[in-house]
Amino acid sequence: MNTIDIILGLILVIGFYLGFKKGLLRVLASLIGLVAAVYCAIYFSDYIEVYIVRWFDWSEDLTRLASFLATFFIVIFIFALAGRVLTKVADFAMMGLFNKLLGGVFNVLKIVFLLSVIFMFVNSSENYSILTPEKRDASILYNPIAALAPAILPTIEKHIDEFDIEESLEFPRDTTSDTLQ
Repeated sequence: MNTIDIILGLILVIGFYLGFKKGLLRVLASLIGLVAAVYCAIYFSDYIEVYIVRWFDWSEDLTRLASFLATFFIVIFIFALAGRVLTKVADFAMMGLFNKLLGGVFNVLKIVFLLSVIFMFVNSSENYSILTPEKRDASILYNPIAALAPAILPTIEKHIDEFDIEESLEFPRDTTSDTLQ
């Protein structure tokens, strides 16, 4: 065990504590909410953009950014609220400890995946290396964590490529500005 293992272990313990504190339902709601918020902000921010154009005299780029961020944060808020409500229901149904333990485990898995993605990007550059190969090989936690994202991401990318997002989801931006005048 070396310094890398101590740092990674500490990060994982903190992640477990935070997940335990929130509970599985809130941790899952935040993760699903993040994905849904990005999706909704990309595909549905045009609806909010119509109102921002009416209320503010901003440039087109600033209006798009504001509508994207507004949509993103509205969806995040809705999912966070839903997670809190579901956690209260689980506590009422006396599933609180089970919810909290699974929240800790799920949060550790989420952090392991995020660390793996970070390691994947850092390791992809031969010119920029934080850790020497000797330190990586001596670590107990580094290699299993670093191997996770490269194993999972090709599978995810394959499934994403199978989805056919129709072009009809894209809304024309010019028609809204004509109707407002």
